[in-house]
Amino acid sequence: MPARRITALFAIPVAALLLTACGSDDVHGTITEKEHKAAKTTWSNEPVTKRQCTTTKKNGTSKKSCSTVKTGTKRVSHRKPECWQIELDDDAHELCISKSRWDKVRVGDRW
Repeated sequence: MPARRITALFAIPVAALLLTACGSDDVHGTITEKEHKAAKTTWSNEPVTKRQCTTTKKNGTSKKSCSTVKTGTKRVSHRKPECWQIELDDDAHELCISKSRWDKVRVGDRW
């Protein structure tokens, strides 16, 4: 049997096992709070830099030295999408869920 076929025979079940295992980290608890958070955009200023190099010659040899130089600033946006949030009683999980699902659950429901 060719090596590729043997590899494929082992790869398929391993991939299926890994994909199944990813779904086992479900969060559970009692819903203690529901909150809607509107989409929000915040802005920050970040430095813009460039690398500047100079070459000096001394006694027939040249030496190159480089440094990073600030050339200005740029505005960067940070967007947080709309969130239909539930908080669970373990005080460790705040989950954003779909609006249709958020409308159906109530405080006190098991998640």
